[in-house]
Amino acid sequence: MRIPRLLVAVVAIVAVRPPVVAQEASRDTVRAAPIVVTATRAPLSQSVLPVAVSVIRGEELRARGVTTVADALNDVTSAYVAQSGSAGATTSLFLRGGESKYVKVLIDGVAANDPGGTYDFASLTMDNVDRIEIVRGPASVIYGADAVTGVINVITRRGSGDQRVELDVRGGAATREHGSGSTAPCPAPGCSQPGSAGTMQSIDVTGSLSGALAAGTYSFAVARHQSTGLYRLNNHFQNNVASGRFVLRPAAETELRLAMRYNDYRFNYPTNGGGTAVDSNAYRTEDRTVLGVEVERAFSTAWRSTLALSSSMNDGGTNDEKDTPTGNRFISQDRVRRRSAELRAQWTPASSAAITVGAQAEQQDQRSQSQGQFGTFTSNSIFAAARRNTGVYGELIATPFTRLTATAGGRLDHNEQFGDFTTARVGLSWRVLASTRIRATAGTAFREPTFFENYSTSAFARGNPDLAPERTRSADAGIEQDLLNGRAQVGVTGFAQRFENLIDYDGAAGCGFNYCNVARAESNGIEGELRALVAGPWSATVGTTFLKTRVIDPGFDQTSGGLYRKGETLIRRPQNKSSAELAYRGRSRLSGAMRVLAVGKRADRDFRSFPATPVTLPAYERVDFGADYALRESGSSRSSLALRVENLTNASYQNVFNFLAPRRTVSIGIRSMF
Repeated sequence: MRIPRLLVAVVAIVAVRPPVVAQEASRDTVRAAPIVVTATRAPLSQSVLPVAVSVIRGEELRARGVTTVADALNDVTSAYVAQSGSAGATTSLFLRGGESKYVKVLIDGVAANDPGGTYDFASLTMDNVDRIEIVRGPASVIYGADAVTGVINVITRRGSGDQRVELDVRGGAATREHGSGSTAPCPAPGCSQPGSAGTMQSIDVTGSLSGALAAGTYSFAVARHQSTGLYRLNNHFQNNVASGRFVLRPAAETELRLAMRYNDYRFNYPTNGGGTAVDSNAYRTEDRTVLGVEVERAFSTAWRSTLALSSSMNDGGTNDEKDTPTGNRFISQDRVRRRSAELRAQWTPASSAAITVGAQAEQQDQRSQSQGQFGTFTSNSIFAAARRNTGVYGELIATPFTRLTATAGGRLDHNEQFGDFTTARVGLSWRVLASTRIRATAGTAFREPTFFENYSTSAFARGNPDLAPERTRSADAGIEQDLLNGRAQVGVTGFAQRFENLIDYDGAAGCGFNYCNVARAESNGIEGELRALVAGPWSATVGTTFLKTRVIDPGFDQTSGGLYRKGETLIRRPQNKSSAELAYRGRSRLSGAMRVLAVGKRADRDFRSFPATPVTLPAYERVDFGADYALRESGSSRSSLALRVENLTNASYQNVFNFLAPRRTVSIGIRSMF
């Protein structure tokens, strides 16, 4: 794959730029490493964490016009986002080459993914988000099941100061591909009305209110996102979002934290499983509510405890009525709930050590029903299931001397379905020299089976109640080097992962059921990162990943269309991926950033036929640009004009085989704060 010229230019600028003069130095001081709350139970500076972590700031993304968390994650090293179509289409995240179910998704610390790791990023937006913390590597020792290759924690803004109102209104348009993949002429039932002649149109509106109370802070936001879609046929998308965070201090030693997020989503999709647009009335809905309450009490300078209660519910389904009197029909409805209580205590006997112990209990349940008619064949399926998980864990963080930080933790989980499972993680961060740091971690993690894999009663699959959890063993090691008197930092990390007990589907019920623990795979790679203050308000970041995945045991289906093929790579994981950003964020009215994303070739399947045919998606490069210009500034009030151009060069590519991806998209809007 060709290395984008911007990546080369950024590296060259950083390498040759001489030290700035004294009057610029104060303005260009390297930003202090953020305090990370996701990687360990005791918050630590990113500069001493043994774990590989990325932190994305929400305000910088909003200034660039980024509206979805999925788009933000495209910048993260070793993360690849696969979106099967336009805004609202199923969106999966692959981190360090693991399965899309191997990432634990948290919203303000509350588990948002369904049991078994399933999470669709299609409806998760940047509204009211303060920052996103991405932990790369196993984290089951803290978060239990599904934190196999990493954790994504989306953290809501915390209000402060005087009351502030923010409004953000944007509109965008993009040229559709010729024909838009539709086999039906337009207009047709469900055909997009505005923009059906060749343009996709979108509107994003967000309003927020934040500030301080007499004994706390608050932040609340509502938003509406909608699009006419990439396909001319039946591709509307709408998403209503509400989020809030409230922090109260009823006493000097007590803090009460409340967080909530709700979205009401509908996505009309014309495509079948192979990506061909044939359906004029199919749509998918989602009503997702995430609630979290934490009470933290400090009993002394050395002892504090936290009680956390959380609830996550996703109620949605699919509706695909007949397009014609003789057509097929399928309707489904799924309600998935997770309710959890956790109590943890932290003892800090000295500034050089912290010990955290905790216990967690979680109730999971799902109710699913479906009805289908395919020609003369009809199917009806319904199941309701529940299970309980309990876990206890402990973690030690020690700093025996200033330049060395070590962590060690262990966890025991008990699941009603598969029994006991233990995980562990150890890590070390050592600043060998003032400008050089090495770090390493090793750990184990697991993914619990989904309710469908355990209990399905559909006409096509019979769940296996005896499934064991999928498991992994992982290790990584890296080095970070400060350059140019701390104005730049470069880091390289190598990682190795082994996945075992992978659950594979067998249509012939090879183990007595349709789902069995049979497959094995591995994923190894190298990550490179560069962050630099180039000059004045100019900054640059570069990230690159070289990934090698391999199937060790393919499981049951060893045909050409099998999901796992021995010796071959796992599908939809690029062998290499690079991103670079050159940003201008100064004290003037103007700020902006240009990003280049370069994705290497990756294996996929053509699901238009059965069995599916192996295909290879070619490499591609995409350039995005965002700018913000202040029209008015007065004290804390500000109004600005925002511009965003996605896919500036109008590159044609596919994230998922035979599904459209956005071409050049231009959006413009107004942001106001007062």
